[in-house]
Amino acid sequence: MIRYRYIAFTVLVGGAFALLTGCDSCLRRARQAAEATGNPDMYRAVDACAEDPQKLAAAAFLLENMEGHYTRTFDLVNPTSGAVSGYSLYRPGITSDNYHSVLDSLGLAIRYRTDNDAETMTAEYFIRNIDQAFLSWRGNPWSQNYSEDIFRRYILPYRIDAEELTDWRTFFIERYTPMIDTMTVRRDVRSVAGLIIRDVKSWFGFHRDALVLKPALTVREAFAYGKGECGSIADIFVLALRAMGIAATVDRIPVWGTSNGGHAEAVYFDEDGNPVMLATGNWLAAQPPKVFRTEFDNRFAAGNIFGEPHYRDVTANYVATSNIAMSFDSIPEGAERVALAVFGNERWRPIVQGGHRATDGRYHFGGVGRSILYLPVCTDGRAVRVAGRPFHLDPRGNIQYYGDPDTTHRVAVDLTPLIRDEDRDTLNAADYYIAYWNRDRWHPAGRPIVKTTARATDGVPECVYSVSGLPNRAIYGIFRKRDGRTYHRRIFRAWNSIPTRF
Repeated sequence: MIRYRYIAFTVLVGGAFALLTGCDSCLRRARQAAEATGNPDMYRAVDACAEDPQKLAAAAFLLENMEGHYTRTFDLVNPTSGAVSGYSLYRPGITSDNYHSVLDSLGLAIRYRTDNDAETMTAEYFIRNIDQAFLSWRGNPWSQNYSEDIFRRYILPYRIDAEELTDWRTFFIERYTPMIDTMTVRRDVRSVAGLIIRDVKSWFGFHRDALVLKPALTVREAFAYGKGECGSIADIFVLALRAMGIAATVDRIPVWGTSNGGHAEAVYFDEDGNPVMLATGNWLAAQPPKVFRTEFDNRFAAGNIFGEPHYRDVTANYVATSNIAMSFDSIPEGAERVALAVFGNERWRPIVQGGHRATDGRYHFGGVGRSILYLPVCTDGRAVRVAGRPFHLDPRGNIQYYGDPDTTHRVAVDLTPLIRDEDRDTLNAADYYIAYWNRDRWHPAGRPIVKTTARATDGVPECVYSVSGLPNRAIYGIFRKRDGRTYHRRIFRAWNSIPTRF
């Protein structure tokens, strides 16, 4: 018996020694990370967590990844004195069209500012965030199956984007705890998330005229204003879910493949750690070349053209992708990198960053979304320099090159399918022209768009738009003469005079 007691005592002491050693190691990590911020308050924050190994590890995680996180916002100020006003633009009746006149009438101006977390974080806010995050994880039955890794990445973080740091956890805890207490169905992740999602939708939704003056609204601004763009809406969903112990984040499409603009969508995780999208299906119809998951970690910069260390590539989770390799006509210069760009918002926008250059001289691109027209470019992240022929990556992953139009053969194209239904009768064809892509730029075709009236099978007259004499086998675009903007991103190819949009 003595021998077994000795073995048990040895195991107990050894386990305790390993725990103490691990705690000491984590404490050193946390203190080193606090020192790296240069913010004395972070030392107090670490000391407050020192007695709880899990909270200490959480503090170390936040501090080690704090670099690159910041608030981007603005103050309304008196342009003469610089005095800050307490007036808020986020109130009913103020839109993206009229806020300038509102500011003029009040004699106020916008002054933007950026606050880095490492410099402005307080110990009180840091500690309260950790305490509330752990309470939501440990105290809610639907949250307790989450692993510590899921907790740290998708419940613990105090921010998502570049929003202002407010006491959002308390706001949502006070709002949703009474609602959840009255639920008559089983309280699991999906049912609790469903309650929160329905409630947020009842007071905050998408509107095209919503102000977009900063990356995201605060919770109270969103509640008072009632409307926002997709990024702010996704952020509010995520903050509400995290406050109640549901792991959540935002998946972002910076650039659509076949439409203008981009998108952001909230995602939460079920008890098994599987992502569940708030809106599935139709929002992917515009073909994303890349989908990035927002992480608090700062280790995901590789492979993303934006240099954003908190974007993780999850494109293959949503759409079919291909790994491709291709030669470039020119190589990067200076700070440039090779990339694939898509056409949107009137220009070619880089979205897929190239990897290494192989011994055969070709550049490799991984996880490229299909059914999209791409252009090889060299880029510094914003400006692009054409470095190859455009190509279409079809649904099966095959590549079809364009950019060498056949000017010896001319075709006539019926443009009517490209005209929006609401514009069919009113569009002035003389206001637009057709251009085709040749080598590295758009070239005006020099052929007028003709508008005629035809009688449909039901006897009702309808307008028909056409153009003749276009070079064959080209990429074409409909452009407005006044400013060169594309007509609702109508770039297309035409086979046998039938146009097909990219």
